[in-house]
Amino acid sequence: MRGAGGTRPQEEEEESVFISMADMTISFLFVIMILLAFFASQFTDPDTVPHSQYDELLKQKDDILRQKNDMEKELHQVQAIVGAADLQVSDEVQAMKDELEDLRRKLAVPGAPNQMEVYNNRVWETRRALLTSLKKQIDDEIKGVNVSISANFESLQFSGDGLFETNVDVPTAAGSLRVSKIAEILDRNLGCYSLGPRKRFSPDCNPGYAVIDSLQVEGHTDDRGADILNMRLSANRASSVYSLMTSQRADLVKFYNRNAQPVLSVAGFGKGRPIQSNATDTGKDANRRIDLRFIMAVPAKETDISAIKNALSEVPR
Repeated sequence: MRGAGGTRPQEEEEESVFISMADMTISFLFVIMILLAFFASQFTDPDTVPHSQYDELLKQKDDILRQKNDMEKELHQVQAIVGAADLQVSDEVQAMKDELEDLRRKLAVPGAPNQMEVYNNRVWETRRALLTSLKKQIDDEIKGVNVSISANFESLQFSGDGLFETNVDVPTAAGSLRVSKIAEILDRNLGCYSLGPRKRFSPDCNPGYAVIDSLQVEGHTDDRGADILNMRLSANRASSVYSLMTSQRADLVKFYNRNAQPVLSVAGFGKGRPIQSNATDTGKDANRRIDLRFIMAVPAKETDISAIKNALSEVPR
């Protein structure tokens, strides 16, 4: 009986060890399953993407195709222009190519002068010389006339004293004689700086190859009276001077600008552009005046400079 009693505890001990090992095995397998599940959740087929990302890629693809089609259309349009048989379009394209090539040449030469700036400076100097010469001729040939050159050398300014009576838009008898003589002086000088049938260009009188775009006969008043009345009075005075000059020298309207338009024109500014203070009688007289404003042609690009020079140098047919 004692032997049987000793066997029982040993069996129970062996059974306990077996159960513990089984529990450990099950636990280990459970851990393995959890790890497998975790790695499976992290695994993504490299050949697949989420649906939202797939839709976004499709949208980007459509956008790229659309942009490509637009670019191809623009390319065909450019090719059509470049290859067009129309002479005017081809000339425009060639002009752009020439200008681009000219810019490339200038970039290759460090310190090359800006031809636009050089030309405009020469035009300014030419206008200054022209106005100085006109003033001298007027002073020498018309006694008693009060003429000055504007501070920026753009216009000849004739004081209203002796030209017009107060609130009258027709020149006085003495003023009419002076205006007629001014027209004569302009008539013999404008041909060197204009185009058209009366062009008489020479580098001696026009070294800067300047072309007059507009010669404005401008009327101005002092500050007395209503604005509307002064504007009407200044415009009427300018028109009176214009009419008197063209009646004495009808061919003044045959001096043309680059657009084949007469350079002589009319403008009225009322009291809006005083050159002296209206606080004194002297200032009022200076502001009550007629200006001859010389507006010169300004090239928009360098190729225009050559066009201006060619137009001046061309012998009339």
